[in-house]
Amino acid sequence: MPRSPEPTRERLVEAALDLFTAQGYAATTVDEIAQRAEVSPRTFFRHFPDKEEVLFADDDHLLPVITDAITAGREPVQAQELMSEVLGGLATVMEPSRARLRERQRVVDDDVALTGRELAKQARWQVAIADALVQRGFAAGPADMLAAVGFALFRGVLRDWLAEQDGPPLADRIRASLPRVRFVLDEVSRTPGARRPRKRSATDAGTP
Repeated sequence: MPRSPEPTRERLVEAALDLFTAQGYAATTVDEIAQRAEVSPRTFFRHFPDKEEVLFADDDHLLPVITDAITAGREPVQAQELMSEVLGGLATVMEPSRARLRERQRVVDDDVALTGRELAKQARWQVAIADALVQRGFAAGPADMLAAVGFALFRGVLRDWLAEQDGPPLADRIRASLPRVRFVLDEVSRTPGARRPRKRSATDAGTP
C-alpha cells in the first residue's frame, strides 16, 4: 500500500483516532497505531511520548492562538470585546476540524484517566491565559475571573457544537452566548488594570 502524503504526525493522529473509535482506547496499542500510519513504533515516539498525547496533539498550536490574540493589542479594551475577538478567532481555527474533534471528545469522555488529563490541561491553559490578560493590562484577580468565565463559556458551547451535525459555526455560537456572561464581563471591565505582570503557577487557578 502506498504511503499517504500527509505529514507523519498527522497520519499518526488520524490512525490513532480511527483505532480508538473502532476498538476502544484501552484496547489500542502504540504498535497498532504505528502500523496503521505506516511508520515504526520508534517514529511514533519521536512525535508523542505516549498514546494519550495523540489525543491532545492540537494543544501546541491552539494555546498560542489564544494568548497571541490577547497580547497582540496594547490599547485599553473591554472584557466582552476581547473575549468575542479571542474566542471567535479560536473557534474559526477549530471549525474545519469538527469531525475529528467530535471523535476525539467521545474517546476522552469514555475514559476516566483521559478526562482527568483533559481537565489538567485546561487548568494549565487557564493559568497561561490569565497571564496573557495581565500582560494586556488586566489586574490579576479580574484576569483569573475572565479566564475562568471564558473557559466555562467556550467549553459549554463547544460541547453543544460537537453534539450536533450542522447548525451555526462555532464562532457564531460563541458570540451569541456572550450576553449570558455580560454582567461578569462588565464587572471585570470596571476593575483597574495592572501595570506589571506577575509570575504564576499552575496552583493559582482551578479547573474550569
